[in-house]
Formats: sequence, structure tokens, C-alpha cells
Amino acid sequence: MHIVISHAAAPGPRCRAASANLNLPHLQALLQRVAAQTLHAGRQESLTPLAEHLASDQAYADGLVPWAAWLAQANALYEGGQHWALISPCHLQIHSDHVAMQDPEFLELGEDESRTLLAAMQPYFEEDGIALHWHSAHTWLAQGPVFQQLASASLARVRGQPTDPWIPRQSAAQSLRRLQNEMQMLLYTHAVNDARSARGQALVNGFWISGTGSPLPQSAARHGAVTPLPGGEAPPIAPKPLQALLAPKGTILGPMSPHALYIDTLSSSALRDDPEAWIQAWQTLDAQVFAPLAAQQASGPEISISLCGEQRARSWVRGRASLWQRIKQQLAAPGFHHFVQDL
Repeated sequence: MHIVISHAAAPGPRCRAASANLNLPHLQALLQRVAAQTLHAGRQESLTPLAEHLASDQAYADGLVPWAAWLAQANALYEGGQHWALISPCHLQIHSDHVAMQDPEFLELGEDESRTLLAAMQPYFEEDGIALHWHSAHTWLAQGPVFQQLASASLARVRGQPTDPWIPRQSAAQSLRRLQNEMQMLLYTHAVNDARSARGQALVNGFWISGTGSPLPQSAARHGAVTPLPGGEAPPIAPKPLQALLAPKGTILGPMSPHALYIDTLSSSALRDDPEAWIQAWQTLDAQVFAPLAAQQASGPEISISLCGEQRARSWVRGRASLWQRIKQQLAAPGFHHFVQDL
């Protein structure tokens, strides 16, 4: 079992300072029991952030990690030969020299609002051969041939950041760029936005496309996640029992990957450099995710853990540390800061 934690090392100075006093006894106990370490380096210009790259077992080309297809599989929507994408309703901020995206979480978009907007936008998508499926207030699924081999930038690249460097420029994406312009005009006068404006909330005036790519059944089967069907297609992903056990009720730890338990609940507070919220998110993870794992580690599954910063990550690989390693680590009793200080 591989656990990948995004923004375990925060970029902001206040969260980094707070990590020096962060006490996560269950995670630290797990890190002291696993074996050798591997350091990973990411690239600022990559469409897929390093944490997502590790969560996908490094098996996919940049910008083609199939988060949407995996989610469609999990919801019994996926059929062989289809191509999927994640659609994230968002608020685009227009500046004199660039366009930036507000973190979609700040929209606090309600389910009724989200469903109403999807219904208004759906006919325009259908004209371009794209079927929309509602999944959650902040995440819709789109299926259509235009997404075949269409590399796209992760939402993590653009939330709170300028969008211009990450907009798909491929010729195949021309119709999608036109569709985005059409939706801006549609949404500008929509009743949902009128009501949001009256309440002083940010308007939903755009959407972001991410999570494109096709699953690789052989790669997934190699790691015991799914078994290929006779035709070579991957069957729907069944929820992992351990994921179902660990995931806090009503909480999504991160996008569903057949290769890893991907934890993304630290990202929003890390990007805001909000140390109080970041520490609270860490403590929740330690109690709800790592405490059960630490309790069963003697007889439980062998695990790998990857702690990720924005451009560097460290993995504690599968297997158990030697007796001498464990004695040495216990004598040293390193704090959490020791594990992430150079990420």
C-alpha cells in the first residue's frame, strides 16, 4: 500500500515555521518502521504536480493521469474506448495583464447551484459531442472524443494562480477554448450568479479541464489494483477496503487512484499559508488515517509513504526497517520537521 501526501511540506513561511513543532505520533511511528528512503524531484513546468505523479505510480505521461476515467470507473460510468475529463466550475479573475483562478473551494458552491449550472451548460457541451455528468458541487465528469490524448494541467497548477501558462494550446483543444468563452457569456447573466452577486459571493464564470488520460490496465494489474478484462479494458475500480476504512465520513482524501491512497486535504490551507488550519488538518489525518495503520502495522499490510512538497518529495519505500534501523531511529526520536525540512 502506497500513501502519498500532497503539501506535507508547505510552501508558505508560516506553515513551514509551524511544522517545527508539529507532533504527529502515529505517522512518525510509521516512518520509523519502514525501510530506505528515496528522494524525488519535480519540475515547475510539468502539467502533473509531483504528488499526483507519485500517486499514479509514475506510469503516465505528463498531463495524462486519468483521474476522470478512474472516477468514472468508480461510479460505474466508464465504458471501453471512452475518453474522460474532470470539469471544475471556477471563478476567473480578470487582471490587466493576466487571468487568474480563485481557489474553487472559496466559491462554497452549493449542490443546487452546481446542478442548475450544469443543466444550463449541458446543451452547449452536447453540441460539441461532450456528455456531462454531475459528481459533486465542485467536480463534474465530461466524456467525449475531444479528450483523447489531450494533455491537461492539474487543477492544482492553477488554483490561486494565473491560468495563461496552463491553457491547452493543442489544435484539438480549439473547440474547448471556444466553449470556455461561450460559457463565460452564458454564466455572466445567469440567475445563479445574480443571486450569488446579491449575497456578495464570487461568480461562477468559467470552468477548468483536467484529469484527462486513459487508464493503463497492465500497469494497474501489476500493482494488484485491478485485473484486465479479456478485451484489455480495465474493469470498474472497487473501493479499496483500507481506503473505505480510513476515509473520514463525508471527507474525500484526494482523487481516486488505483495505485495509492492519495491525500490532498492539506493543500488548501498550505496554499493559503494558514498554519492553524494546516496543523488541524494534519492532526485529523494522524488520528483518523495513521493511528489505525500504526495500530495494525505489526500484522497489517506493508506500506510506502511519500511526503511531498511542491517540487521535492521523499518516499519511505515498501518493506520493514532492519532491527538496527529501528533501534537507531527510536533512539534519535526525530520530530516531524526532520522528515520534511528539505522538501
